[in-house]
Amino acid sequence: MRKIGGILARSSSGESAVSRALRVLEAFDQYSNELSLTQLAGRTSMPVSTVHRVVTELVRLGLLERRGSDLILGVRLWEVAVRAPGVFGLRETALPYLQEVNNRLQHHAQLAILQGAEILFLERLSRPKPVINLTSIGGRMPWYATSSGFVLLADAASEVRETVIAGPRPRYAFEPELSAKDVQQMLAQARREGYFETRGYIHPDATAVAAPIKGPYGMAVASLAVVVPTEGFLLRPVLEVLLPAAKAVSARLAKSLLGQDQA
Repeated sequence: MRKIGGILARSSSGESAVSRALRVLEAFDQYSNELSLTQLAGRTSMPVSTVHRVVTELVRLGLLERRGSDLILGVRLWEVAVRAPGVFGLRETALPYLQEVNNRLQHHAQLAILQGAEILFLERLSRPKPVINLTSIGGRMPWYATSSGFVLLADAASEVRETVIAGPRPRYAFEPELSAKDVQQMLAQARREGYFETRGYIHPDATAVAAPIKGPYGMAVASLAVVVPTEGFLLRPVLEVLLPAAKAVSARLAKSLLGQDQA
């Protein structure tokens, strides 16, 4: 079959490019989430040259990402997966807990992931006459302007974290101007405390608090956050609702993806 946009091309064995790409993606599992080109060739029983071509295209599409000399599954898979119904979608898994947080705190509750140097919002629930909130479902914001950005970058791979921190941080809203040292200290705080608060970063009247949602490998894959009024803000009542909810989503993800509860 002739090549049509790199999708329907077939090898001499008659296997389509889609089938070869799927074999590469399926080579990753819960015990091997970082693989080299040689390891992928061994797991897929395909020549290294073929795997190299497939990997190059998958990286271009965002379905795989490079981590040093190894490959990991790309965040774009999450973007596609969350559109699918069922317990395996991140949004569907988190939604009941997001609703509980929204109901108990009576303010915005939102779900987000880190993509590059930006936060991508997957869901947002609001209440009547809530405090101002400029996020939108499917919208993006720079990581350094959000509480979600800090908790997600704090738990990211060191290579990802260093690359993002080294990037520019143009003024977005009301967030403070931070030095690289300031950022490192704040990320260490987020990692140590398991949450992060941004008071007045997007608007002076709004304060956001986020907690990480852990994937089955112990890394943060998303954030659960609330946006509440800055005036009269009390951290403890927010954390009493937010932290257990984030932990519950993490446990449900582990159970649905690996068939076991997360410790």
